[in-house]
Amino acid sequence: MDTLTLDDSTVGYDRSGTGPGLLLVPGGAGHGGVLERFALRLADHHDVVTMTTRAASAQRGGTAGNQSPTAHAQDAIGLIDHLFDTPPIVFGFSSGAVTALELLARRPDRVRRAVVHEPPLVNLLPNAPAYRAALEAVRDAALAGDRAKADELMNAAMTAPVPNDTAPPEVRHTGTWTEGYADTAPEPPSPALLELFARTEGLHRLMLEHILVPFASHEPDPAVLRAHGDQLVPVAGVDSRGQLPHRAVSALAAGLGLPLTELPGGHLGPVERPTQFAAAFTELLATL
Repeated sequence: MDTLTLDDSTVGYDRSGTGPGLLLVPGGAGHGGVLERFALRLADHHDVVTMTTRAASAQRGGTAGNQSPTAHAQDAIGLIDHLFDTPPIVFGFSSGAVTALELLARRPDRVRRAVVHEPPLVNLLPNAPAYRAALEAVRDAALAGDRAKADELMNAAMTAPVPNDTAPPEVRHTGTWTEGYADTAPEPPSPALLELFARTEGLHRLMLEHILVPFASHEPDPAVLRAHGDQLVPVAGVDSRGQLPHRAVSALAAGLGLPLTELPGGHLGPVERPTQFAAAFTELLATL
């Protein structure tokens, strides 16, 4: 991993491939290694840069204090300015999608397209205070040192069915990936990915304690996003229909009058189904 030192942070990045620029922003605490298999499958046609956030770069499992989408977006701008001659497509999932939204809102001139996969923006949901409280309970359990309870509460909050009391957006599927999809399964994690999870286990705690609530509670300016709607591509995993992250990005798309594109997998589609996800993502990019 290479690093870039900015005014108040250091961010990591991996780079591979040639072609149009593509910046990948991972979810969780933001270690780019979780997207290695996905990035490699895109490198034949793109200059792919995978970002590792300031928290993951600096802490390696320590505590860095509460993180902010604004600061992470500023770091992404620094990477773009340093590595790309022209604005890249930016793809982010989960907390990385929140960063991508903030990046688009702040510097639309530095983004060709922002493809945002299931940003878990709870304030877009019906009964938002209840969902914020559920995520705050996750954080509080993690801060108290009860990791098992925090993980249990996290799974319950993210996967529980969420009512849809607003008009849904247009849902589309690009390419041919849906053919035979029901007969497929997630890919087994590679040895390198398992080693990464073991080595950076502390970053999960950092996410629960210092990223989950500030990112999920973030409120991007809808007027600004609407003004740059032609650059925004909301996407969701077909397997997470009805769950909090899918409902949140559906509400985002509906509120902005944009279609929602579904891709393979669930909330962690690019990590758990990198081959299928990369193929479908490539087909989506061909339509932009």
